[in-house]
Amino acid sequence: MVNLKHVIVSLLLVTFMASASLAMDDAIIAVVNDELITLKELKDYIQITYVNLASEGMDETTLNEIKNDLQANGIHKLIEDKLILSEANKLEMEVRAKAVDDRIEKIKANYPSEQDFIVMLIENGSTITDLRNKITDQFKIKFAIDHFVRSKVFVNPQEVTNYYEENKQKFQKPEQANLQSIFIKSQDDKAAAQQKAEKAYDEIKSGKDFTEVASQYSDIPSIGLIERGQLLADIEEKVFSLTEGEISGIITVDAGFYIFKLMNKIPAQVASLQDVKEDIKNFLFQENFRERYTQWIEELKKSAYVEIK
Repeated sequence: MVNLKHVIVSLLLVTFMASASLAMDDAIIAVVNDELITLKELKDYIQITYVNLASEGMDETTLNEIKNDLQANGIHKLIEDKLILSEANKLEMEVRAKAVDDRIEKIKANYPSEQDFIVMLIENGSTITDLRNKITDQFKIKFAIDHFVRSKVFVNPQEVTNYYEENKQKFQKPEQANLQSIFIKSQDDKAAAQQKAEKAYDEIKSGKDFTEVASQYSDIPSIGLIERGQLLADIEEKVFSLTEGEISGIITVDAGFYIFKLMNKIPAQVASLQDVKEDIKNFLFQENFRERYTQWIEELKKSAYVEIK
C-alpha cells in the first residue's frame, strides 16, 4: 500500500512539473504591435537559428558564441525579426517552395539520418510544418533587408581611395622570407633524429642540392614564403639574419630539427591600392550597411508598439 502511495505521488509530481513547464512555455514575454511572443516561441527561434547556422558549416566554437548571445539577447533579435517580417509582408512577396525544400534538405544533411532529424524536431517541440514556416519567414526577412537596406548601400571608388590614403598603416606588409626547409621529427628517437639531421646537413655542405637532400630527409614539405611573426622567435631571428642563398645550421626545436636555406627576402612594404581595394570596398560596404540597418530598425521600433514583459 505504501509503494502504491509513492507511485501515485510520483506520478502527480511528474504531471505537475510537466504542466508547470507547459505553463512557462505559454508565458507571454513580449508584445509587438498586436502580436504576442511566448517563451516557447523564443526557444524555438533560438533553436532554429542555431540549426540553420550549423547547416551552413559554421564551426562549433562560433556556433556556441552565437547561441550564448541568442540566449542573452534573443528576445531583442526576435522582436527585430517580427518588425522586419511585417515590412516584408507589405511587399506581398512569395517564397518558392523549392527554396524552402532545399534549405530543409541542407539542414537534414547535418544529421546521421532522417530519423535523427525528426527526433531533433520533436525534442524541441517543433514539426516539419513549424520548420517550413520559420524558414519561409527567414527568406522574407532576408528579402526585406536586401530591399530596404542593402540595395541602398553604395561605395564609390573615391571613398576607397580616401580610406586607403588615411589608413596606410593598416596595409603594411611585414618583411617576408622565401625559404627552403628540411624538418626531421624527433618524437620517437631524438638521438637518431639528430644524427639524421647532421647527415643531411653534411651532404648540403659538401655541395649536394638542397632540394634533393630535402626530398630524401625531410618529414614535411618545405615552408616556402613566410612573414615576420609566423615562426618561433628563436627560429625567426636566425632565418631573417641569413643572406640570400645561405644555409642555416641545424636548429633544434621541441619536435625535431630544422635546416633552412634562404632563397630571397622581400622588404616590409605598404600594399598597393590595387591589391587591397576590394578588401577596403567590402569593409566600407559592411560598415555602411550596419549603420543603415541600425537606423532602419530604430525607425521601425519608433513606429511600432513594442513591450518586453
